[in-house]
Amino acid sequence: MKILIPTDFSKLSKVAVHYAATIAKKLKAELVLLNVIFINAPPRAAVAMKVKTIEDAMADNAKQDSIQLINELKKENKNLNVSYEIIRGYPVEDVVEVYAKHHEIDLVIMGTKGASGLTKVLIGSNAAAVINKSTIPVITVPEHARFNGIKRIVYSSDMHETVPEMQTLIPFARLFGAAIFILHVMPVNSKRKIDIVKIKKDIISKFDFKDVSIHVSINNEITDGIDGFIADVKADILTMFTHDLTFFEKLFGKSVTREMAFHTGIPLLTIKK
Repeated sequence: MKILIPTDFSKLSKVAVHYAATIAKKLKAELVLLNVIFINAPPRAAVAMKVKTIEDAMADNAKQDSIQLINELKKENKNLNVSYEIIRGYPVEDVVEVYAKHHEIDLVIMGTKGASGLTKVLIGSNAAAVINKSTIPVITVPEHARFNGIKRIVYSSDMHETVPEMQTLIPFARLFGAAIFILHVMPVNSKRKIDIVKIKKDIISKFDFKDVSIHVSINNEITDGIDGFIADVKADILTMFTHDLTFFEKLFGKSVTREMAFHTGIPLLTIKK
């Protein structure tokens, strides 16, 4: 297994690096640190030469930072298989996607800014761009998260394609011996009927995976429903499937102007549908 970690060596990104290192050690996976270098400047010859000089200096610094970070990781995690890559390119999400595809990456892990609201954390950030672009599962790690094992996975589902989506999630759960809590948040006045018993039987029958439960939260605010459930079951990670580029827009509505209460403090695993 190979895990890719886009990093800029900031304090925030190092949280994700250390989180990934602990996972890699547990799964005996290979870790690759990726630093993307790019300067946006007019394509005039004189400017281009200066840009190249700056990029060369940035690459030099990134190399030194990478080596230092790898030494830190190896002190904390003996026998950790970790390397680094420095790539000039833009945008970040394209560089990550191309590298991941050409180097058989199984999982991307990166940091997110704060935990004060999922829209604030993700929308408009590199993390959101990578999530929307990546065909490979992505774990985004909030700044205060620490890896203490993954035993409880909350899978927030619209309950339309739950069984087929479990085909992708169950292998991840099995890596950690984790239970999956499928959650559907339903508005107060919704008249939709969900056959929980049938869905659970289908999952157990098709995948021979019994450590699964299905829950419905009645709440007009999706984020409140998810947030409350995560707290109740003491989840280690939240999982969502992205269906298209407007995933977050659809999830939270097109007119989100306020910060959303989503104080989970736990990582988010997103998987492209």
